[in-house]
Amino acid sequence: MEILWRSNKLQDKGPERFENGKPFIIAGIDPGLTVGLAIIDLRGRLLYLGSMKEASRSDIINRIIEHGRAIVVASDVHPAPEAVRRIASMLNAKLYTPERVLTISFKNELVSEFLSDSESTPENSHERDALAAAVRAYRHHEMKLRQIEKKLEDLDIGEADELKIKGLVITGKPVAEAIKLVTDRQEPVEVIREQAGEKPEADIDKLKRTLRTQRSTIKHQRLLIEKLENENRSLKKRIRELRDEKSRLKSKLDRLHYEYSRDLLLNRELSHKLKVIDKLQKKYNEEKSRRMALERNLDSLLRIRDMEFSPDKTPVKIIDTFTRDGIRRACSKWKIKRGDVLLLRSPEGGGSQTASILRDIGPRAIITEDKMSHQALEVLEDGDIPVISARSIDVEIYNDFGSVRTQDLNTEIKKWKNRLNEKRKKREEEELLKLIDQYRAQRRRK
Repeated sequence: MEILWRSNKLQDKGPERFENGKPFIIAGIDPGLTVGLAIIDLRGRLLYLGSMKEASRSDIINRIIEHGRAIVVASDVHPAPEAVRRIASMLNAKLYTPERVLTISFKNELVSEFLSDSESTPENSHERDALAAAVRAYRHHEMKLRQIEKKLEDLDIGEADELKIKGLVITGKPVAEAIKLVTDRQEPVEVIREQAGEKPEADIDKLKRTLRTQRSTIKHQRLLIEKLENENRSLKKRIRELRDEKSRLKSKLDRLHYEYSRDLLLNRELSHKLKVIDKLQKKYNEEKSRRMALERNLDSLLRIRDMEFSPDKTPVKIIDTFTRDGIRRACSKWKIKRGDVLLLRSPEGGGSQTASILRDIGPRAIITEDKMSHQALEVLEDGDIPVISARSIDVEIYNDFGSVRTQDLNTEIKKWKNRLNEKRKKREEEELLKLIDQYRAQRRRK
């Protein structure tokens, strides 16, 4: 099988042509939104194979007549679609349909066999179906065409005349008469028209219809071109606007990038300064709190000093906890010295060693809000330091120090000393009695 063409344009070199330079052809059509079209000549050579989307009937006819004079229009289904029937009628061609609808497997096999010696292949199912229809129509007439070729072997007839004879035979002319007509140089087209029973006026009407169709197509295309030109101008204008906008946005982006970089540096510097300010603020608050505490302490110390010279009030310096640290903090805060009166808020936890610290300081008296341990009391009693319960004396508490009436304090100290003296006398009497008992015991042993 020889393939001469597979494009939308005619090949420069091809079979000999007639009827205005165009050969007789067989056209296979698969109609639809995408139209498949296959064209072969009467020697079984593929002239065209392609597809068109949303093609009108005039587009299909124009594509066919570009390649030759269609004497057979074929379909791969039975009955043929209405679109194929109309195209065959407008082309004054015989309509071929198979006896039954061709199956997909049969069409694939038919097309593969036909294209076995070719590198061409259908690009979609529409082209395959169109080519299968054309090949099937050719095979339908192939035996008769082979008979014509045998009869013409001994005659000096060229390819063009051979194809003319084949075309006449396909239209229904007997072989002998077709040979005689061609060899006598009669015009085959007129004979074909006579065999088809069509009058020249019918061709004129068809040409007029085709002309009207072409004019309508041209008008539509002009409107489409005008619309596309307007759209093109609009798009060009839009492109210019977008380019201007792009330029503006680029400038704005550069400016924003610069401002962002600048703000970033400023934010970093600001963040550093804020950290420094926060640190200084914290230090300032600490110093302020310390200053206020010192001012309060100073005020308290001044008031305590005034009380020290007052005959009615005696200042009381407060120790929060009966521990080494508690005593050290109170001494640092109140400048505790010998002869001061102390208020021990929480005597718990203090033992003989802690009491020794207070004994060494030498306060005038110690007021306790709770009971002190026996070991601590003994240490303080040995140092002659009165320990007075807060329940037996009225202590006035100010912000962070207290005071007692001097007369009440003296009274409680006197009571404590009397109790201590009685306790010591009793202890001395007990020791004296113990010595007497020991002496008597020794005398008895002698």
